[in-house]
Amino acid sequence: MLPSSVKTTLAALAKASDPKTHAAELKHFGRALLERPKDAARFLAQMAGSAAAAGAGEDRMSQLLSTGLDEARMARENGQRRGALFIDALETQLGDLVASDALTLRGSLAVSGTWVRAGLSPPAILAARQDGFTAAVAAGDDPAALETLLDGLLGSLMREHGDNVTVLQTLFAEMLPTVPPEARQALTRMAVARPREIFAELGCAWLLDADAEVRFGALDGLSDRLAAGTVSSETLARLTILRSWLADAALRDRVDGLVREALRKGVGGATKAPERKLHRIVASPVDGSGAQSMAAAVQSGGARSVAVVLLKQGFGVKDAYVLPCDGATEQRRILTTLTDEIEAQDVPRAYLEQTLGIALGEGLEAGVAPVPGLVDVAQACGLDTLRPLSTSVAAMLELADPEGWIADLTVQARGRLIMASQHWPDRYSVLESWFEDSDETVAALESARSPSALTRAMGRVLEARRAHWAAVIARNALLLSAAGSTHADEFLAVAAALKDGRDLKKTPVMGFICEQSILVWMDRRDAPRAPFDAPPDMPFASSPMPPAPETMPNATPEAADKLTRLLQPAGLTEPWLEGYLMGICTAPIFVTPSDWLTPLLHIVGPSIEAEKDLTCFVNLLMPRYNGTVEKLRAPYEELVPADMPLIPIWADGYLTAWGATKLNWPVKVLGPQGKTIRKALEQATEGRIKPSVFRDTLPTWLRERFAVQKG
Repeated sequence: MLPSSVKTTLAALAKASDPKTHAAELKHFGRALLERPKDAARFLAQMAGSAAAAGAGEDRMSQLLSTGLDEARMARENGQRRGALFIDALETQLGDLVASDALTLRGSLAVSGTWVRAGLSPPAILAARQDGFTAAVAAGDDPAALETLLDGLLGSLMREHGDNVTVLQTLFAEMLPTVPPEARQALTRMAVARPREIFAELGCAWLLDADAEVRFGALDGLSDRLAAGTVSSETLARLTILRSWLADAALRDRVDGLVREALRKGVGGATKAPERKLHRIVASPVDGSGAQSMAAAVQSGGARSVAVVLLKQGFGVKDAYVLPCDGATEQRRILTTLTDEIEAQDVPRAYLEQTLGIALGEGLEAGVAPVPGLVDVAQACGLDTLRPLSTSVAAMLELADPEGWIADLTVQARGRLIMASQHWPDRYSVLESWFEDSDETVAALESARSPSALTRAMGRVLEARRAHWAAVIARNALLLSAAGSTHADEFLAVAAALKDGRDLKKTPVMGFICEQSILVWMDRRDAPRAPFDAPPDMPFASSPMPPAPETMPNATPEAADKLTRLLQPAGLTEPWLEGYLMGICTAPIFVTPSDWLTPLLHIVGPSIEAEKDLTCFVNLLMPRYNGTVEKLRAPYEELVPADMPLIPIWADGYLTAWGATKLNWPVKVLGPQGKTIRKALEQATEGRIKPSVFRDTLPTWLRERFAVQKG
């Protein structure tokens, strides 16, 4: 039986009928599930014992467990041991279920599909389950018996979905792991040899499968097609594109032999490829983990589609697919939806091919096969010459700067470009994801005993990760160069400097990554864990650091004295802090605690030596923040210092908050009055104070800004 807390979660998912809401809830619950392995184990046990066709409840259970596994996979890829432990624990449990004969045929298919949707290879133990089905497949020496089995598997699916190779591939991806290894090669060979062209496409896709039995079974099936005269010129074109992507030399040699034999038999001919137009290509910046998305609007004759690829540094191409479109309107809508979700740059075709070539090279280096959908993307976009490229930083910089302009600059000129990286966080929102959070990072920071020790520990972590960050910055240099950005030179100079061993302390953006990594660690260390058994209307806390309760009292006199003492070494006072918090609370767009704490700690943190004092400072801030909110809600509370000499200090704090969170202060929202207020604040910091503005106009404006603040 599932506990009531888990049932509440499933019920909340069932209520989220809107696709966007459902996706957000699923992501949220999946992250929480990663922290609740016992609940994940209950899901797995329930699914494994299923004997009937899946109902809505089981589908939601599978979705949730798959999302939790996906979060665990990403955590494992990013060096977090908790992800590996989560996956390992579930796979160990699965072994116990098989050993106790508690895994049904229906359950094994459900479990296999859950792993596949999370981007994981299903556990090999799934094939050890014994029943009539596996016995029949394992003893499938009779081709007629296997053919009958295939007909049963494919019949209803083909009638329902038609010639959809993606659906076919998904079916087999979920089913084959439950088949004994000795039978997979025979089963895939027989599937690929079936006469319809869709099975030839499936065979080409299977040449990139992680399972050797599947790869060689697919090649056997393609050879059978050639012998039967059913290899088409389209299949030959696919094989020509993907043969250089194959890391298995023996498989590649056999593909080459098949292509030569097909050409001798006259397959291919002089058929003219349809003209392909790439109307628009967009790419996201590379985030801190090395992930990037790209999409292209494609037209071939009268047919339109959108090709999408997802890349991950160190892993190559993580996903690739082509979305067919009914027309130009739908194509634009899909591309707009995709670009709304990423900080997109428009790029030329050459960049698409270069970036995919680098990702292919990474996959080969890591021994990871490209995803089969990449063949569809290459064909849709006409990337007939797509080949693996070097993944070195030097090679990427050469692509971005083929004339070597940066290398020819003087040392001083390159230094100015490198120092300009201090402005990147203000220009590119992707830098919010530029931080380290691996287990090694956490261990290093947890061992530090003072703010200066934190910085030193983080510096050692970043030195060990120098190659990673040099590659991330080089990839962004290639993107910005392709997009024609004036800032590409800065990225080129920084990547080259990191490659050549420049001191990280003399590279501003690395200082930013260092500080942000420490703050992320502090936030996660202090954030409360979201429970599974929260109230039904809010099963999980939606913010890693939610605002403190409204009833939290303001600071006591003792706390106020402590806060004053902690501010003094940085040359700050309480009126300045009051102005800073007032600026945060009246920004047009709500500022999350982590976003306003970060710049404040940059200012105050270096002057606080003891770690306990730094923790105390952060703890004292939240009551002050809540007090500012209460002032803005009360109609008669004083919002601006009454003492005239304090106004310049207060105004400086307010303007500091405005500048530190300027993404939350869009100019078009503030309007002319906002500009007037800004000018008055700037003049006040210089001692030129207009009493009427600070006594009458400004308090009214502050309350109005607070009242219309957007979340």
